[in-house]
Amino acid sequence: MKSVKKYSFVESDITVAQHNELVKARFNMSLMETRLFVALLARINKGDTEFALCRIPISEVCANVDGGKSYQEVKEAVVKLSSKVITIETMDSNGKREIISDPLMATCRYKDGSGFIVAQLNHFVKPYLLQLKGNFTVAEIKVLLQLRSYYSYRIYWLLKATAYNASNFTIEVQELRSILGIENQYPNFYDFKKWVLLVSQKELASTDMSFSFKEIKDGRSVKLVEFIIDRQMVLRLDEDIILPVVIQSKLSENGISLNSMQEISDLLRAGTIDDEYIMFVINELTKKKDRGSIKSLSGAIYVAIVKQQLLKEYLEYKNSKVYKQPVTKASPIQHRIATVLKLEEQREGFDLMKKRGMTDLNTFDDFLNSLFVEGFRLEKQNGIDILIKD
Repeated sequence: MKSVKKYSFVESDITVAQHNELVKARFNMSLMETRLFVALLARINKGDTEFALCRIPISEVCANVDGGKSYQEVKEAVVKLSSKVITIETMDSNGKREIISDPLMATCRYKDGSGFIVAQLNHFVKPYLLQLKGNFTVAEIKVLLQLRSYYSYRIYWLLKATAYNASNFTIEVQELRSILGIENQYPNFYDFKKWVLLVSQKELASTDMSFSFKEIKDGRSVKLVEFIIDRQMVLRLDEDIILPVVIQSKLSENGISLNSMQEISDLLRAGTIDDEYIMFVINELTKKKDRGSIKSLSGAIYVAIVKQQLLKEYLEYKNSKVYKQPVTKASPIQHRIATVLKLEEQREGFDLMKKRGMTDLNTFDDFLNSLFVEGFRLEKQNGIDILIKD
């Protein structure tokens, strides 16, 4: 009998998002509850307007599905998650402070021996998880489910929400306790540091949110903690990656996973695409997302880059009078690479642009001549006509 594959989401390339108000909300969870919550996040599609009733395999949230102890932990997690309340402090439309406290779950059920948890998020939390537009944070499922500490999970999200605006942030110790839902735990800072900060620091050292921290005192008491995000860890992927720093940050900011960035880097290194095309895709699809034409920006960016879906539009834009080369900060190991285009694909692209009225050129020969002006030359490689630019 084929065994059940465990942690399918850990091995996948899925990203999830939360509004930053939920990232900073007050609540506490056990590790099992956290895994169950992440499993629910993974089942949210970018276009969803309502929460679905989900069946979550026990094997997805529990390392050992054969032991009675694990089932007991699942039962306890179901009961506790069902009563979980999320408290958010925000501002209303008049600028007045508002405290919102809502139940997280609409339902959470488990039947002994079924092998599944049935759960649904409460409609009250829709503004923080569905149809997100601005002020939200994206993280990878496989990173979240590899964390072994609830504190690491919450601090990871806090760091992630900060990473692309600043390399550090300072927070009051009491506020951090409140966010973590442990106002009355570890009253001595030494214990708080040992069991929360240092544990999280050690665990996140192997993720893209590696950090150090400083203690800021008022007299003899530690009142503030300054988190310093390891920017090199945020930007480092692999020794062979040649993505410019700005492009890598932009891709990660838009929810492109590390595995996907590796694939994009391989295309860049091979000369299939160039860094200007990547920036063009990000800028164009961001505009479409703002107009409501795209539901999943990260997915659209990834597909458009690796499948070169906007290459024809990019070449036309590049040859237009309004084209301005995107400014990117080159990585220290970046070198100039050739751009290679298949002639037949360019012919098909030109025909498509003519149908859409996206070019003023009359014939493909005119379009080809414009590429020659740009520095492309026509060669034959392995029996295929290609356009190449050094």
